[in-house]
Amino acid sequence: MNTETGSILADLRASSGLTQRQVAERMSANQTRVSRIEAGDGDATEVSAYLSAVGTPEAAALAELLALEWVHLPQPSLRHPDLSTLVSVERGLETVREFLGDGQVPTVLAGQAQLLERRLEDAGRYLLSLDHEVVYVGEIGVGKTTAACRQAGLVIDEATAADLKGMLLDTGGGRTTLCDVRVETGERFALTVEPVSDEEIYKLVGEVCKGIFEKLSGEPSSNSVEFRPAEEVERALRNMAGLPRPARARKGAAAVPDPAAELAKDYDTLEAFTAEFAARLSLWRRSRRTVEFEGIDAKAGRQWLRTTFTAINNGRHEDFSLPDRITVTVPFALISDARLSITVIDTRGVDGSAVRPDILLHLKDPRAVTLLCSKWGSAPDPSVQALLTHINETDADPALLDRVAIVALARSGDALSMRHDSGEAAEDVAEGYEIKLGQIEDALQKIGLAGIESYAFDASGDDPRELTAFVLDRILAVRNAQAQAAMATIEAISQMIENRAEAEAMAALATVSGNLTRFADRKAGLRGARRHPYERLLSAVTSLHARTVWAATLRNGRFWNFDVFQYLGDGAAAEAKIRSSEVVAGLTAIIESDLDNGELESARGFLMQVLANIAQWEADFVNAARHHGGAVYLPPLSRAQELWDACEHDYGLGMGGYREGVADRLRAWFEDNVELREELERRIARAWETSFIAPLKQAAGISPDQAQVAAPSLNLQTAATE
Repeated sequence: MNTETGSILADLRASSGLTQRQVAERMSANQTRVSRIEAGDGDATEVSAYLSAVGTPEAAALAELLALEWVHLPQPSLRHPDLSTLVSVERGLETVREFLGDGQVPTVLAGQAQLLERRLEDAGRYLLSLDHEVVYVGEIGVGKTTAACRQAGLVIDEATAADLKGMLLDTGGGRTTLCDVRVETGERFALTVEPVSDEEIYKLVGEVCKGIFEKLSGEPSSNSVEFRPAEEVERALRNMAGLPRPARARKGAAAVPDPAAELAKDYDTLEAFTAEFAARLSLWRRSRRTVEFEGIDAKAGRQWLRTTFTAINNGRHEDFSLPDRITVTVPFALISDARLSITVIDTRGVDGSAVRPDILLHLKDPRAVTLLCSKWGSAPDPSVQALLTHINETDADPALLDRVAIVALARSGDALSMRHDSGEAAEDVAEGYEIKLGQIEDALQKIGLAGIESYAFDASGDDPRELTAFVLDRILAVRNAQAQAAMATIEAISQMIENRAEAEAMAALATVSGNLTRFADRKAGLRGARRHPYERLLSAVTSLHARTVWAATLRNGRFWNFDVFQYLGDGAAAEAKIRSSEVVAGLTAIIESDLDNGELESARGFLMQVLANIAQWEADFVNAARHHGGAVYLPPLSRAQELWDACEHDYGLGMGGYREGVADRLRAWFEDNVELREELERRIARAWETSFIAPLKQAAGISPDQAQVAAPSLNLQTAATE
């Protein structure tokens, strides 16, 4: 027994109207003993007697729950929000595993039982965890950090937070957030920094110095400025080196010299200037990783957090290096529902393309709800639309877009400026919001993504609790979908066990299993790819900012804002999704036909579970293709130093067509290494067998050994040569 159980017992007694003395009398004990039981100091016998003494239906239900032995899932808290579902899952797993352990299970039922077991356990383990993330994504300057601070209560004083001047995280007019910021609940105010590697810092210093040096040498600014990294990165590095960029001079006042430019004048070569700049960073002294607030005053702790975070984020804290990620710990909940453990993540602002490895990782996290923040006038922003289109083309997770929402960030007056198509102006803010949300829905429908939730929020005028409620609704909707899937699986398990004793039902299952097996045999091989996996990469090279492409070539293809190998993986995934979609459609049609067949009614539960699993099998195949697309090309391409040096060398020469030149060099490399594409095709063929065909056959009752057939060879000549 623990204090949680004791507290629940006390609540049950209080709701029954009984006093401790009355319960003690019914137990033939003294009040002190009852008090100790409610404090968590009691054994199973005493708790049973206590519940019998309370005597309500709720007490009887708790007694039954406490008697349940948790074998298949870890025992959840008695206050778990999905406790009743988890109890059903535990009992369902007990039932299906006893069934499988019988030793006399007909072959036609064995695959079905294993399918149901896996689905039920997956749903149970998802619900068991209470950890979720709320991720803010948006273009530079859109106001996502301010919105995150308001929603999560990350403010100095809630009473004056509407002026937007007391946010705990560093906010401004854009280019403020230096890296991903993770905010979580803990015991006290604290900051933990994961630093950028020294090697990467020195590369960034080289870029800053090259931009400064080239400008001093008289080169055209259009070439030299582009060597510099993002403004927020350069700002932090300059501050770390004690060479801050001077404030813009007021009108009529003399300009203040740039200390970095003045330093550069003392050196004849770029290398010497870069070495001096790097030495001034004193990276060997910046070894601290964590700092905590030592006081007890909550308001002082908030002020400390704001000051310390701003210093670290701007490179002005002498103990910390350039941060790659900052974890902020606060001693309060970020979402009002105390039963859930919520982490808020403020991503680095989108600079050009939102198709970044970090953002894609958040989107694919089944426990994360991602808020795609957009400017009011352009919501959903072009970068958001491009990201959603990319996801729709390269991912097969059917629930992914259910975990995404568009947030249109308004400023004062924006809502009242909205007009209906008739030309009539919005009468109030609520009507203005409705018009904007309708426009967002229309924009999403045009790109084939209707149904994504959207919300309008003004950080200075709206109650942040309403945004919090919207976020919580999204999280609960995801959890409810898992709970419904679990209950449907449990129902299918019951139907399966009933079918075992009925000859007619077994005949129906045999018919369904035969249909599935024959389909799997026919579709064991995939048609060839229509595009090479690197075409998506080459398209990105020619469309991203030239400076971004150059920065990636400088790092052999791996830059925070453009990862060559992510695009190769996504290219393989996109083709895998296209190649599997025809098969998925055919299988879905067969199952739907069987569902409409009245003679197969007894197999309906099984068919519904297979139908639900198809999406997971396809998603697993697409993700396997994504993995192999990056893994096959990563070792040889990352080591192709001559290629990367040539791509890097062409930048800034003023000849034009830099991006097209990089794309041409990469295409030539891919065409010269055709054996890599052949290896990728072999791996994708194997992934199709193991991720889709084998699970389908196992569900149909084929043993795992029989289901694992040799992977068919794919005809590479069917791939397009664009």
